[in-house]
Amino acid sequence: MVYPKDFGYGSVFEDAHKYFTVTPELEAEAKATTSRIIRMKGSGRDEAAIANMQDKLKQTKADIEDMRLARLQRLENVSDKLIALCEGDNWQETQQLSAKFLGTLLLLTRGTEGNFASLHQRFKPLYKAVLTLRLADRLLEHDTIGHNYLSKYRDSLSRFRGNRYWREKWRLELGIPLISAAILQDIGLQSPAALTLLKGENQQLDEFRLLDEGQRKDLLKLNYHFTMKYVSEGLGIPAYVGNVREERDRFIQTHEEVSRFLQALVKDAFISKSGLGEILKIPQIYVSIVLSTKSDYSRKSLPKGYLLIEQLAKKGALNKKLAKDFIGLVGYFPQGFGITFIPLNDNGEEKKQYECAIVTELNPKNPAEPMCKVVTRNQKYTTNGGFDIVTKSSNLYFPANRKKLMRMGEKRLNEIMSQLSGNFSADAVENLVPSFWEPHDYFSYKKHQNLWSKK
Repeated sequence: MVYPKDFGYGSVFEDAHKYFTVTPELEAEAKATTSRIIRMKGSGRDEAAIANMQDKLKQTKADIEDMRLARLQRLENVSDKLIALCEGDNWQETQQLSAKFLGTLLLLTRGTEGNFASLHQRFKPLYKAVLTLRLADRLLEHDTIGHNYLSKYRDSLSRFRGNRYWREKWRLELGIPLISAAILQDIGLQSPAALTLLKGENQQLDEFRLLDEGQRKDLLKLNYHFTMKYVSEGLGIPAYVGNVREERDRFIQTHEEVSRFLQALVKDAFISKSGLGEILKIPQIYVSIVLSTKSDYSRKSLPKGYLLIEQLAKKGALNKKLAKDFIGLVGYFPQGFGITFIPLNDNGEEKKQYECAIVTELNPKNPAEPMCKVVTRNQKYTTNGGFDIVTKSSNLYFPANRKKLMRMGEKRLNEIMSQLSGNFSADAVENLVPSFWEPHDYFSYKKHQNLWSKK
């Protein structure tokens, strides 16, 4: 619905591509037809020929308008689908559904296997959209950013307490524009000029290659220009259906405000003047690490996403309060990340072995200590492992904890690794004590996909 592997089936990204290629042709055709009608009227041509040209002009304009309304409708459909997948009846359910959505996206990826960059590129807009929704909730709760439009929606958190009025108002006036902004933030890259720079005239270049400084600047300009053109001219507002004047006026006013908010949000994510764009910018920075398209992508780097946000906030490049809100939301370890840890015995003593878990919840009490689903018991995969907080002192991602197990000896460590099917990274095999594990193969079995079920 958003960014399919192939064109031809209809999607948000295909809509944008058509807007950048087909719509200019139709607009040029309408302009030429208008000029021709003026000339025909001036030369005294017969009315039938003029009427025929006027019908042609009317049809061209109708085609342009139908395509615009279809783009808006698809964005609304995608937004509603996403809201249904990540919004629950209360705050707790919403956090769980959002964690499940984010975790599933990461668990569907396979590290650096295959054409990972292309898959990550397709997942990014949706991943970012859900993070943007959850960050906006925290912003409203803590009043982190002062903004005229946002300030009107402080009461929208009451939707988590069954307030139907605010649920629908939030959906239309905040949820849909936030999702749309996250998805369309880099939509200008679908323009022919940007695609040519990225892929070459004959599609012969690797679009994920490292660009030189000049190319990066050119791409940024193209992205900004065409993204803003799309959100300001390519969308507009929906058509009002009905014949009640007061209702129509309210409809137009509401949707025009939504459209202005969407444009302001996307624009500020590029130029960073009002601080509003950081609702998009912070999730964008984070997802650039978690779903990186760079050739040096490594699963081991995933927990560094929070670190980049933290460092930028310290330098004053990001709003410190909003960055703190975001880190409190995601913690140090992304949803779906494979954790290895030292378990305790019945006496609370550390065992001389390790187990595997998967991060399954947002909002950890301590950012360094994620809530996880434990998926092994005595180094054997299990479907009925419990949920547990993996403490910093037991998490093998931290080097000091790996040293504890190194004392076990190489033979014992090799035994453990052979029991766990060997789907660890190369550096983990070399070091024998893995700092993380790759849960894709585990998650690929249907019986292992109920990670978030509390039953």
